[in-house]
Amino acid sequence: ILSAGQSSDVDRPSGEENRHQRAPGLSRSALPPGREHAQMIRLLPAGLYTEMPWKNGQGVTREVARYPEAGEYDWRISLATIRQPGPFSAFPGYLRNISVLEGGGMYLTIDGQRSALIAPFQALGFNGASSVSCEIVGGPLLDFNVIYREAALRATVSWCGAGTWSHQGGLRILFNAGPALRVSVGDQRYLLEHYDSLLVDET
Repeated sequence: ILSAGQSSDVDRPSGEENRHQRAPGLSRSALPPGREHAQMIRLLPAGLYTEMPWKNGQGVTREVARYPEAGEYDWRISLATIRQPGPFSAFPGYLRNISVLEGGGMYLTIDGQRSALIAPFQALGFNGASSVSCEIVGGPLLDFNVIYREAALRATVSWCGAGTWSHQGGLRILFNAGPALRVSVGDQRYLLEHYDSLLVDET
């Protein structure tokens, strides 16, 4: 579960029922002034994720979701394929979290310190301003990235199996890393195919 917010309390997942594979979510307890309090649920099909070049020009990212959608974002969730070792882009003012979805894993060297092996579905957070480079294990890999503005938000990431969660408002994004996944939000039902996401905003 990926949760973010200015509150000191971590919101829990929101009545979604996951009957199949891993699905993380994002929960946010604060939005900019002027946003109305209402529920919004939106299915984000993987086939519609936006592709864009990396900031350093050495790869391509598929953007799952971001807020706001235009201009500089407060947070962004994306997927990226890493085919060879090399440096990461720097994002001063942001914090980052990365997980391996496909591949044998990777090592990150962050400000000169080499990490332990980052195995699939093991989330690691680091500062976006840090000097970071990666070494991949066993060929190309696909990773799951969360980046968020340090001054505005707080975020955590975890990977969950089947279950039922209780969520007390805020914003959550569920990302399906497994096969077809049935999700219930209250009395509404959704089918998430592989790598689809579901945005649930109850702010």
